[in-house]
Amino acid sequence: MNLIEPIILGGALVGGVVGATLGFPAGLLPGLGGLLAGVVLGGLLGPPVFILGGLVGVTLFRGPRHTWALLREMFGSRPGPGD
Repeated sequence: MNLIEPIILGGALVGGVVGATLGFPAGLLPGLGGLLAGVVLGGLLGPPVFILGGLVGVTLFRGPRHTWALLREMFGSRPGPGD
């Protein structure tokens, strides 16, 4: 299992719990709708939110220069196919 699967499952779990918690006081149907919407949106939006939280943590604990170095390494210029 790669790292992305547990992140998606975690986002779906958190989204489902939040959606159901906010929806069930309004009734059964809004609660089920909130649960379903939370699972879908949590699975889609969970990974970017967790990655952003990780980058904020790296920035707080290791400093902004380390974070910029990580981002430059990930998204920086890459050698061409002939290099």
